[in-house]
Amino acid sequence: MLKDFLTIQATEPPSISLIVYLIMMGALLALVYLSVKWHDRPHFVRLFKRIQLLQLLSLYLWYSICLIPISNSLPLYHCRLAMLAILFLPDNLSIKQYFALMGFSGAIFALIYPVLDPYNFPHITGVSFIIGHYALLVNSLNYLLNHYRIKKLSFGKITGYTFILNLFLVGVNHVTGGNYGILRNTPIIDNSRIWFNYLVVSLVLSLSLVLFALYFNHKKSPEKATSDIK
Repeated sequence: MLKDFLTIQATEPPSISLIVYLIMMGALLALVYLSVKWHDRPHFVRLFKRIQLLQLLSLYLWYSICLIPISNSLPLYHCRLAMLAILFLPDNLSIKQYFALMGFSGAIFALIYPVLDPYNFPHITGVSFIIGHYALLVNSLNYLLNHYRIKKLSFGKITGYTFILNLFLVGVNHVTGGNYGILRNTPIIDNSRIWFNYLVVSLVLSLSLVLFALYFNHKKSPEKATSDIK
């Protein structure tokens, strides 16, 4: 069992049954509810940060021991960058707020449309994917509810950070042959033109982050705070 859990023998991505998918969506909604309710409780915040840290350490220990190629093992996927940012960056940085927005939106999208590595489940990559994205969801939402500031991150900065980050990932993919940021093999669209992928992914990601930022701007606006007091 442990051998299968840690194997490097690729097969096919596991399928997810309807009942399991519905349980996953229920867990997503439950964790959002718990974060909204308990985001200001230090024990709750620390618990999910520790879960995230353990998940990342376990996954990258497996990558290192099994010598997984750098085309897949670098921590350069959008959600993994967000995981590291939430764990290690100071709370007052605008870039951490940016990655918290990315982590919150990315975790939701990843869990709604899960793309698992090609190993029979349960496998460390699949378990890490699920646990890691649930932890990222909670950690990002906790940060946004506790530390989000309207003036810290403009819509222009969100767009600029996104295009710069994705341009860097295009370069990494060119060197490693990877698909970081789904910029080499992007779902739905034609993948024959890498710069078209870059523009589409960057625009879609920027738009989603701006929409989430608009929501949190509304939640944190002075007018909203005044009405809450009343």
